[in-house]
Amino acid sequence: MPNSPDDNIPPTGLLLAGDFRRAFDTDLRLRRHAARGELHRLARGQYIDATAWAALNSDQRYALRVRGAADTRQTELVISHQSAAVLWGLPALFGWPPEVHFLTERTRGGRSTPGIRKHATGLILRDTAVEDGLLVTSIERTVVDVAATLDLKSAVAMADRAIAVDRMGVIGPLTTRTRLIDTWERMLPFRGSVRARAVIDFASTLSGSPNESGSRVNVALNGFPEPELQHPFVVDGTTVFTDFYWVDEDSVGEADGKRKYFDPVMLDGRTTADAIYDEKRREDGVRRQVHGFTRWDFRVGMSQGRLRTRLLQLGLSIGRPRLQLR
Repeated sequence: MPNSPDDNIPPTGLLLAGDFRRAFDTDLRLRRHAARGELHRLARGQYIDATAWAALNSDQRYALRVRGAADTRQTELVISHQSAAVLWGLPALFGWPPEVHFLTERTRGGRSTPGIRKHATGLILRDTAVEDGLLVTSIERTVVDVAATLDLKSAVAMADRAIAVDRMGVIGPLTTRTRLIDTWERMLPFRGSVRARAVIDFASTLSGSPNESGSRVNVALNGFPEPELQHPFVVDGTTVFTDFYWVDEDSVGEADGKRKYFDPVMLDGRTTADAIYDEKRREDGVRRQVHGFTRWDFRVGMSQGRLRTRLLQLGLSIGRPRLQLR
């Protein structure tokens, strides 16, 4: 047994007690390291270096939990739902679930255990893929599954990302709406099919962030007019794009978030103060060209009532909700 757990940490960073037990007849060393705070206990018999764990974001932590659950299965099951979504790089609007999701054949049943959720919904080979070395549902099957089971805002955020077309060409679409519909039709009949189809039809290739996706759901549920997404304006000789633009009202709405002011990737060498100043100049330039302008944060965007109040103040009228599930 090594003096330090770092000596035996695999590329994923995951230490399995079962591996040490087979090699050394005991995993007491791992438990002792965890008790001293050197290891973080991920799940029963699963550990990771505590410093490495602290450096991971929520997506990376859940992905590691998914890998750990898959690696300790006695039989290979297909990772599904949110657990497949994190491996495909889809966003979790309200965080990841406490359990890991798998698909099983209908004949095998879907009995779950603590930390593991099994779905006995049936599966065909074309709905599977290998992502990061793990057997998962295809991106299309994953989107349909979450669209049928998650809340509307979360489901739309994932569907939007799956078909998103990045203006800068940095991040490409993972699939197309046509492929999603093909998978949906092949799965019929299934529970939640109406909701899933509504999500697929509502998804947009132009949504720029999960905050925008969730806000767009609440715009539709409130019955406000459908906005134009990523409408261009020229500010000081540069073309900028707004999250929402209502043509008839000549008004702009922006779903603002902290990431653009603090994420090193989005800052691209700028300071937070620089980013705030640049955004202020951009907003002033857009305001000069429109009748109305408002912005909201994540808390407002995810609340149907709060966003309704904000957009009524902008002067938008309310009609029939545009996102229909029946």
